Amino acid sequence: MIATNFEAGSLTTAGFAAPFTAGTGTADVSSAEQHSGRCSAHVHVTTDAGSVANFSAPLPAGSNEVYADGWFNVTKEGVAGNNVPYFRFFNGTTRFVDVYRSNGGAGPLWLRVAAPNGTLGYTPMNVNVPLGTWHHVVMHVIPNGASTTVEVWFDNKLVYSSKQVVTGFNAVTKMQLGAEHRRQAGDSYIDDVVIKAGKAGGQLPGTFNPIAPTRVLDTRNSSAVRANSAVSFQVAGVNGIPAKVAAVVFNLTVTQPRSIGFVTAYASGTARPNASNLNFSTGQTVPNLVTVPVGSDGKVTLFNSSSGSSQLIADVTGYYVTGTPSTAGSFKGIAPARLLDTRNSKAVGANSPVSFQVAGANGIPASVAAVVFNLTVTQAKSLGFVTAYASGSARPNASNLNFSAGQTVPNLVTVPVGSDGKVTLFNSSPGTSQLIADVAGYYLPGTPTVTGAFKAVGPTRILDTRNTKTVAANSAVSFQVAGANGVPTGALGAVFNLTVTSPKSFGFITAYPSGSGLPNASNLNFATGQTVPNLVSVPLGSDGKVTLSNQSKGAAQLIADLAGYFLP
Repeated sequence: MIATNFEAGSLTTAGFAAPFTAGTGTADVSSAEQHSGRCSAHVHVTTDAGSVANFSAPLPAGSNEVYADGWFNVTKEGVAGNNVPYFRFFNGTTRFVDVYRSNGGAGPLWLRVAAPNGTLGYTPMNVNVPLGTWHHVVMHVIPNGASTTVEVWFDNKLVYSSKQVVTGFNAVTKMQLGAEHRRQAGDSYIDDVVIKAGKAGGQLPGTFNPIAPTRVLDTRNSSAVRANSAVSFQVAGVNGIPAKVAAVVFNLTVTQPRSIGFVTAYASGTARPNASNLNFSTGQTVPNLVTVPVGSDGKVTLFNSSSGSSQLIADVTGYYVTGTPSTAGSFKGIAPARLLDTRNSKAVGANSPVSFQVAGANGIPASVAAVVFNLTVTQAKSLGFVTAYASGSARPNASNLNFSAGQTVPNLVTVPVGSDGKVTLFNSSPGTSQLIADVAGYYLPGTPTVTGAFKAVGPTRILDTRNTKTVAANSAVSFQVAGANGVPTGALGAVFNLTVTSPKSFGFITAYPSGSGLPNASNLNFATGQTVPNLVSVPLGSDGKVTLSNQSKGAAQLIADLAGYFLP
C-alpha cells in the first residue's frame, strides 16, 4: 500500500517516483492549499508548448486490483474542452482507465476508458466539480480484459460501477497523477493519497488488512452530534477500503461533550444494541478503539446517548475481508452484546478476579482462539487497573484499563480465551469496582497460517519508557515488534494496549508505521498527570517497528502491552 499526505515536504515519499516535468510545467509540495495537515502536492501546467507535470507510483508486479483514493482541488483550469486529470491507471506506457474534470462550463466529471484497439470511450459521471474546492475521489479497478471492474466514488457517493468494462489488460503497473501535456493545463492541489494494489481476492474472509491511520469522520468540520442522536459515516469504498468489508477498526474520540453520556457504535441499518463503546463526562476528551461490523450500505453508525451534544472523531486503522470466516485466526464480527455486568451481581473485590463465559455464549462458538470486547469500569472505590487474560493461565504483567476513584472508563480488549471458554479480569486496586464487558467479535481457533490472520499472544510488555527515558515533548519513540517477542519478521500489523502515564502537559499520542509520515490521527488523548490506556491496532513499518509520537508540550511515559499480531 502507498499512502502519503506530503507532510514530509517531498513528492518522492511512500513509493512515488520523482516528478516528470518539462517546459513551464512544475510539480512540487505546497503549503498554500491543503486538505489536512500542512502540505499538499501542487501540479501546475500551462498552455505553452511542451508544458508537462505529473508524478507516478510504480505498482508491484501482477497487481490486478487497485484502489486509488485522494483529495483534489482544481484551482485553475486550462482551455475549455480539455481536462484536468485525477487518477490515471497504466499498463506499461498505455493509459487505459482514468477520471478527470473537464474544463469549461460547470466542470463535469468524466470517466475515460481505452478499448483493446485504442479507441477511447467517454462516460459522464453526472457530477459537476466547482473550482477552488476540495473533493474526495476514489477509484477501484480490477483489470480483466472484457470483464474489467471499474468503480468511481465522488465525495463518498458511488457515481459509476460496472464489471463489464472492456479493456485489453489484466494488470495495472503504474498509477499517475497530473498532466501529460499542455492540453491538460491547470493548477491542481492533491492531498491524502492512498493507493492499495494487490491480487484480486488475495486474502481470505475474516482476515485483516491494516491501513495507515486515516481520519474518516470529524464532526468539528460540520456540526456536533445532538443529544440522543446518531451520525453515520462511510467506511467501505473510501480511503483504499474495498466496497464490501465485514468489519472495520477505528479509533473513536469524543470531545467537547456538553453532558455526561456514552457512544454506541454499530452497523448502519441495524438496531442499536445495549452496549457502549465510549463513556465520557462533561467537557472530557476520551478515545477508544472500536471494532464493529459494517452495514450493507458500507456505513457505521455512532449514537450519542447523552443529554448534550458531542463532537466525534473517527480514525480508521484497518478492515476485515468480507465473507464467511473459516480459517484459523480469521475474525467474525457480531452485533455488540453484553457478556458481563457485575452491577447485576456484585462488585469485583479489591485485588480480586472475576471470570466470565465467552465460548458458547451470545452466538459465539464453543471453541474460539480469542475474543474482542469493550471493557468498562465504573463505580471504582479507589484508583487501580484491570488486567484481562485467558482463564486458567498466570496473570501477566500488563494492564488493559487504568482508572481513578469514581471514574467510568472504557477500553477495547483483545485477549485469548481459556480452555474452559472463559476470560478472567483482575481488579488491581485496594477498592471494589464494577466491570462491564460488551463483545464485538471473536477469532477462530487453530494455528493461523494465512495472510491477515490474527495470532493472539500474552499480553506481553514490549515497551516501558519508565525503564529507559521519558518521551520528550513533540517527540517520537519507535520500538521493535516484528522479529521480537515471538512475532515473525514481515508481520502486517500489531495490536497492543498503549498506556500514557505521568504526562507533564495535556496532548495526544499518534501510533503509525515506522518510516512513514505522521498521519492526521490520534490514538490516545490525555490531560496533565493522567494515566490513560487505549488499545491500538497499527500496521508495522518495513523495519518491523511502530512509532509513537507524543503530540504534547510536555514529556510523557509510554507503556505498550502486546495482545497479538497479523500474519504476513
